[in-house]
This record gives sequence, C-alpha cells and structure tokens, in this order.
Amino acid sequence: MRSHWLKTTLDRVLSALIPPAAVFEPISLPDALPWLMPKVRPRFEYEARALRTGQPGPEFRPLAGSFAVSLVVDLPDQEIPVGAADLRRWNQDFDRLMQKARSNLLARGGEEGFRQVGPGRYRSTWQDNLDGSRMLLPGILRRLSLEGDPVVVLPNRDTLLVVGSEDAPGLSWALEGALEFLNEDPRALNGCPLRFRNYQWEPFADRDQPLLGRLQKRRLRNEYAHQKALLDRRHDALGKAITVAPFQLARTPSGQVESFTVWSRTMGEAWLPEADRVCLDLEAGKTWLSWEAAQRSLSRLMEPVGLFPERYRLKEIP
Repeated sequence: MRSHWLKTTLDRVLSALIPPAAVFEPISLPDALPWLMPKVRPRFEYEARALRTGQPGPEFRPLAGSFAVSLVVDLPDQEIPVGAADLRRWNQDFDRLMQKARSNLLARGGEEGFRQVGPGRYRSTWQDNLDGSRMLLPGILRRLSLEGDPVVVLPNRDTLLVVGSEDAPGLSWALEGALEFLNEDPRALNGCPLRFRNYQWEPFADRDQPLLGRLQKRRLRNEYAHQKALLDRRHDALGKAITVAPFQLARTPSGQVESFTVWSRTMGEAWLPEADRVCLDLEAGKTWLSWEAAQRSLSRLMEPVGLFPERYRLKEIP
C-alpha cells in the first residue's frame, strides 16, 4: 500500500515539474526572430523532459554548473521552445540565433529592471518568466553597485538575486533567500549560485558560506530522486533489470551532512549516483569508500552512463 502511495505521489510531482511536451505549429524564421529569447534553466529540466518523453527536447547548451540555456519564441500568448528540427528548417546556427535572442532581451530593459533591496543587494522585477536570462547580459550586472564580481542566484522563474562576491552579508542574504523559495515554492529551481569572472560564468565557491553545501546537496537529492523515478519507469517499460541506486543524505557524528549510495551483489547491474561515499555490500561485509577512492579502485568496472546528473554503471566486483 505504501509503495503504491509513493509511486502515485512521485507521478504527480513529476507531472507538475515536467509537463508533457506541447505540440506547436511550425513557425517561420521571420515570424520567430522578433520574439526570440534566451531561457536559462537548470540543465536537469531539459534532461528530464527527454527521459520522460523519449523524444529530443529543446536544443540547449550547458551554461555553468547545473544550469543550461535554450532558445524560445516568447509570443504574447505562448512560449515555443526551439529544437534541433527548427534550426535545420531555418538553416540557422544556435550560437548566431543566441546573439539575436540576447539583443531582444536587452531591448526589454537594462539595470532599471533590478530593484535595490539593501546595500549591494538586488532583485529582478520583470517577472516575465525570463528573469534568470538576464545573467546573459553581464554588462547590466556590472553597472550595479556590487562588492566584487557579480554573483547570481536563480531560485525561481521570476526571480534573479544579485550580490557581490566579496559581500559576505549579501551572499548570506541571497543564499537564505534561495532556501526560502525552495521551502515554499514547489516550482522552485535549484538556487545554486553562479559567479561572473574572467568573462564567463562559473559555480560560486566559498568555504565561509555553509549554506552553499546545503543548496548543492539539496539540488542533487531532488534531481537524482526525479531521475531515478523516470529511469525506473523507462526500465520497467523496456523490461530491463537495472537497479537505479538512490542518492541518500545522512548526518555525520560531527553534524555535517554527507551523501552516500549503496551497491550490493544482489543488485546485478546498477547505476550509481555520484555521492560523497559509496557502501559496497560484499560477502565479507560492508566496505565504505569515498567517491574518489571508489573511482580509483573500480575505475575499470565503473563507466559513465551519459546522464545529468551523471550516474556510473557497475555490474560486478570480482
């Protein structure tokens, strides 16, 4: 009874997060160009849609960390994703169209679209489902009064928080705000911060910000859980006996939260998530290894599956 309830609940959550792909009438390039916009979302959104439907989704490019960018035709009454078939039909290159999309986005407004909510703290006000895409306009961000490099947090589709990399109180404000959104909004994104440095975006790292680790582990827990549900459904439909191992969190005696996964011989072929530690349940007993040690010891036996977040195929340990 409980397993049926869990499966039903997961199905509902997945349906809400990844709705079925809509069917759109083909649009011509001249009609699309004035409405072409860049769309920044967690990369897992794109990967999950393809897993669920078995069909290629929107064309996208990895941006930085766990985020990716795609192209959409943002019409007044609907948003049409741009896929590889559209690019072929238009005989256009993704990167060239991205330049046009960024130009269109800039035409919607510059730094005046950010409201200052405190010293060096800014929040977007467009609420047009493309707030996060403003990170693709770094010139706007650099005109804000920030201490250090621009750091952005994208907790949901209509909110972009911006602070400076050297502003410790501002960073805490942005990360705490991201956790608030994640706790209150079921449609929230992952809230992991990015930093614009040396003319490119990169994941923001700061050992003095303990909330960073919480956000990252929360993202991986959620994405791996949704990915597991989708893969289990696909493997069941195809009749494949593959164990998709769970990504789990536990608190250590020192109070830290670490991730782990488990492999045992009874699993047969298993797809392991990348976790802090791996428990190998063997005949001689349980052996705990760090992820780095597991990769070194089992490098010839573990191979990447090609997913995001990545999993590693492990069939047997001699």
